[in-house]
Amino acid sequence: MSEPNLGHIQDAIAQAHTGDKEQLQTIFSDDARLIVEAPAGYGKTKTMISKIAYILASGKLPRPKRILALTFSVNAAYKIKKDVSEQLPKLLEAGDFHPARINERVFISNYHGFCRHVLKFYGYLIHENLKNIEIIRSIDDSNIETMTNLGVGLVYDDAKEMSDLCDAIKDVKEKYINDNVGSYLGRVRSHLLPNNYITYNSIILFTLQLFDDYPALIKFYHKYFPIVIVDEFQDTNIISYAILRRLISEQSKAIFIGDPLQRIYGFIGAIPNLMEKAKEQFGMRKIGLKVNHRFKDNPKMMLLDKNIRLNAENPLAPNIDDNAIVDLEIFKDQPEEAQWVQEKIQDIIDDDNSVKVAVLVRGRGLNVQKIIDHLEAEEIDYFYGLYTDEDTAYIHFHRECLNILISHIKGNDRITRLNLKRFYNKVQQAYKNQDLPITQSLLELLKIFLDRLTSEYYFLTNEDKIIFILDTFENKALKQQMEYVDKNVVMSTVHGAKGLEWDYVILPDMEQYIFPNYPSLCGVCNFKHNEIINGYCKLIYNNKIERYFLEELSVFYVSVTRAKKDVFFSSSQKRIHSSGQERNSYVSCLLSLPGIET
Repeated sequence: MSEPNLGHIQDAIAQAHTGDKEQLQTIFSDDARLIVEAPAGYGKTKTMISKIAYILASGKLPRPKRILALTFSVNAAYKIKKDVSEQLPKLLEAGDFHPARINERVFISNYHGFCRHVLKFYGYLIHENLKNIEIIRSIDDSNIETMTNLGVGLVYDDAKEMSDLCDAIKDVKEKYINDNVGSYLGRVRSHLLPNNYITYNSIILFTLQLFDDYPALIKFYHKYFPIVIVDEFQDTNIISYAILRRLISEQSKAIFIGDPLQRIYGFIGAIPNLMEKAKEQFGMRKIGLKVNHRFKDNPKMMLLDKNIRLNAENPLAPNIDDNAIVDLEIFKDQPEEAQWVQEKIQDIIDDDNSVKVAVLVRGRGLNVQKIIDHLEAEEIDYFYGLYTDEDTAYIHFHRECLNILISHIKGNDRITRLNLKRFYNKVQQAYKNQDLPITQSLLELLKIFLDRLTSEYYFLTNEDKIIFILDTFENKALKQQMEYVDKNVVMSTVHGAKGLEWDYVILPDMEQYIFPNYPSLCGVCNFKHNEIINGYCKLIYNNKIERYFLEELSVFYVSVTRAKKDVFFSSSQKRIHSSGQERNSYVSCLLSLPGIET
């Protein structure tokens, strides 16, 4: 590329990034290995998109080689593909550039989507049915009952050993995985694949087996994908990291982007301290994004964001200059608190009926139900998003959608608006006798997703659209459509809200044993590492609770940074125990951290 053209591209990117030094350093860097720490609101996704666009527009990637871009979130992968395809024509000043051409230069997916792509072409070397992986039904290997009831010859001991390996992946037990992966895959190969079933984990594990058994295959991918970029790197689990280690050769360029403080998926296997480990293992240069663009005109939220991060950097003695003042309302009991939440929402909407408000909670329970009761009594329309990846109903809905889709596309696999409507009607029919809030909300998210597929993602090939749908169902990712819900109010779990944002966030039940909850920090502490001061639980930090504290601080940070304008907290002096009884409660230790003043 000529110097004038390259200069034009660099100027266009510099203007789009408003002189953000660290973002531009990341984009224009010629370093072979970069690890980029990018907190919430610091322009992580925008930087990644511009990095990809710059590599392509500047001719730094010779044809026919491609960039491999991987991300934890299915929705994020396709959003990146869409944004890159829209930015490239502007940089190239080529109005005739069609978004579909992006597939020629970049493969963007999540780990499972990439591995399914590999198995589609080379899986026949393991089992002939893998060449039709898009119509193989995926099952949950953590559920022993599900596997034994398939009628494929798996007995309890078989299913138990497979479930144990699934647990080992979640618990990051590398030795156990290495010792037992052979028998695990043997069972999938002998019992599941002949009956067109596959487990979620074996999609990645079979790909690892292919790479290990056929060295020429991994050498091909080394040459085909000389640049590997990973988004949301902090959420990578042990088997996905094994895929990365094989894909990156000595000649490969690698860029990992993430934020250690947004690692909230430790309970499903995200590797602790992964960014530091990868920096050493791959010899990466570290760049930290410094400018908070989300809160640049919001000093209150900027300071709260900063002080939470300082607590994570040095829990024993965070270097705090000024306290962040937060809005906290304390009530005598849950009914009173729930009424305040309802009134606060009403006040916000009355002031501006175009704003979006999210009520984020640690999980469902009787305390949250009080808020729902008040919203419904006052006829405040809200979206019910109170589910997690672990919820049985949430898992079952995605699995049912996957099964219906596979049967549906056997007759006609053209992804058109009419064909998707027929598919949706089949799902709706399957749930016609269920009017549970979770079912109705998932049907709404499904409709949003299918509508967006034919409008915003029209440029995808038919095969890409099928893979997008399969990825969404297999990754249980419909909750990522919540940001497109056309309602002012969303009730969601914090984990369900990861990657999304709203104008205002309300965090109720900021109480001991609720946020943090008992299975996390409160259960470990259990009044042994704290003191109660004026109704506030104050944590006494030590190394015994370090892991649990940092994990809960990550959840707290993610919940706070979902707000674009402001966040409001509330708590009660009495919480409702799961037994239905009232218990004395204290304000969460997270609101008495150094640098936070209520």
